[in-house]
Amino acid sequence: MHSPQLASHHVAGLTARAKWKERDFDEAFRLAGDAAELSTLAGDEESWWNMRYLQAECLRDQGRIEEYLSLAVELNDHSLTATSPELGAKAGTMVAIAFQGLGRLAEAATMAADAAKLAARESDLVYVQILAQRALIAALAESRLLDDAWRECLVLETLLTDDVDEDTAGKGYWVIGNVAFLADRVADGGLYHDLAAERLSPSKDVDLWARFNRASAEMRLQAKLSDAATLRCIERAELATDIVGGSERDHLEMSLVRAHWYFLSGDMQQAAAILEPLCTRSSILAKQTSAEAHFLLARTLLASGRREEALATFEEAASLFEQAALPERSVAVREHLRHVDEQRGRPHGE
Repeated sequence: MHSPQLASHHVAGLTARAKWKERDFDEAFRLAGDAAELSTLAGDEESWWNMRYLQAECLRDQGRIEEYLSLAVELNDHSLTATSPELGAKAGTMVAIAFQGLGRLAEAATMAADAAKLAARESDLVYVQILAQRALIAALAESRLLDDAWRECLVLETLLTDDVDEDTAGKGYWVIGNVAFLADRVADGGLYHDLAAERLSPSKDVDLWARFNRASAEMRLQAKLSDAATLRCIERAELATDIVGGSERDHLEMSLVRAHWYFLSGDMQQAAAILEPLCTRSSILAKQTSAEAHFLLARTLLASGRREEALATFEEAASLFEQAALPERSVAVREHLRHVDEQRGRPHGE
């Protein structure tokens, strides 16, 4: 008996995915494009869709968010996508993640909620539903709609059954822990992050391990926990980011966490040494991340006695938060400014 021959477009697709797993995103993107063309010639529309989806994942992983969004929208609007809850939910989730990366948080939450509803229609789409639910929670949390985010976390937790693989469960608990920290449920945050750490492993996926530890450190710093456990998260994340290479965006986000650590530890000189060059290159970060970096730099400059520079940087941070459609963060920056002026004994704006 002959073993069945894999069609050439399937072989091309497998090669492309293998390159993506090796983090060779340029080559994976090119090969997925070839595989998409071969799929069209073979009349296999679903394979074509999957290869375009893989191309979008390559753009996302390189931080090329504008291009990622336009490809995600193309797939979301494609006629094939409308025929399947699975494809609809996957494409909708991609658009949501792209919107979040561009600071369009309200649109991100709407897209992700619709995607999660689509996936919930079919019980075998639990993995797709978990992805959509995570995107929804991330958009709500970043919009500081923490009650809504926590409610969606409890929905996500019901999906993380023993049938779900460790990787997926780990990512789910990670997101729930993030929201707990943001909502000042610090003990819950630590608990869920521990559940995540037990399931994620550096030997399986160093990049994921890097991102988990970085995010865990970020959340602990936001809760003003500058303890040994936080430092361990930072060091693990730095080491793992160095091992995977990471994009320029990854390295900038990593150094922002380290600067925050120095700031909370009272080492303003080290914090400023990282933040000043970082803020000049912050246009490659998501708008809300760039705003957070400027806000941290402003507080660092103020604590270092560099008052005029601090005031200008506060203004820039407030304006970046406004551009990211986060008015309450902008208000928080302006509150900070008002306190600074009151300490000087003059009303703000004079």
